[in-house]
Amino acid sequence: MDDTPASDMYSSAYCDAAGLWVRLRAYRLWDSCMELRMLAPTAYARTGEADPIRYYRLPVIGRMFRRRIEKCISLLPSGQKVLELGYGSGVSFLSLAEKFHEIHGIDVHPNAGAVRASFASEGLRPQLRQGTIWELPYESNSFDAALAISIHEELPPERQAAAFREVHRVVRPGGCYVVGVPGVHFLMNTAFYLLGCNIRKYHLTTEGQVLRGMSVDFDVDALDYSPKLLPRSLTTYVCMRGWKR
Repeated sequence: MDDTPASDMYSSAYCDAAGLWVRLRAYRLWDSCMELRMLAPTAYARTGEADPIRYYRLPVIGRMFRRRIEKCISLLPSGQKVLELGYGSGVSFLSLAEKFHEIHGIDVHPNAGAVRASFASEGLRPQLRQGTIWELPYESNSFDAALAISIHEELPPERQAAAFREVHRVVRPGGCYVVGVPGVHFLMNTAFYLLGCNIRKYHLTTEGQVLRGMSVDFDVDALDYSPKLLPRSLTTYVCMRGWKR
C-alpha cells in the first residue's frame, strides 16, 4: 500500500501538470517565433487553378499553409542569392528578402510578369523565369541556397533524381537546399476534398520517397515534422534541409 500522504500526491500531480503546460507553452512560443510577411490578399497574382494562395487567409487552414513556409524559410541560412523552385504567386518573397539580396524563381506557369509587378510597391524585384525543376536554365554554382515548397510531391517518382541533380548543380559548394512536402495519406486527402480540391491529382510522390531522393545528392541534417506531437503516420508537412556535398 502506498503510504504517500494525499497532499503530497496532489502536489506531485500538480507539478507534473504544470511542467507539461510549461513544456507545451515553450514549444508554442518557439514554434511561432517567425511570422510570414505577406502582401494584402488581393495584391497577389493568382497563377492558375492549383495556386493555393486562396487558402492562406482562411481560418485554421490558412495558418497551416503559412506555417509550412515559415518553417522552410527558418531552415535557410542568409546569403547573396536564393532560387525558389515553383515560386507560385511569390508568397515567400517578402520573408526571403530579409535573408537574401537577390531572389530568383522558376515556375512552369507563364505569369512571371504579373507576379513581379505585384511586388513593385514593396521595392522588390525578383528575377523570375519559366521552366522546369529538372532542366534549370542557370549556370552551375549560381546560388547560395535553393528552396522548393510543395513541389517535389507533384513530380512523379521517375523525375525526382533528375530534379535533385539539377538543383545540386546550380547550388554552390557548401550551399543548401530546403524542401517542404505534405504528408500523403487518407486524412490529408480527405481534408483537401472538403475544401473542394482533389489533391490526389497533384500528390504523386510521398514524403519518404522525396527524402530518399534528396539523400542521394545532399547531406540531410534537418527534418521538421508537423505536427510534432502526432505520430509520423499523421504528419501533415515535412521540411527537410540538405547541404551540397
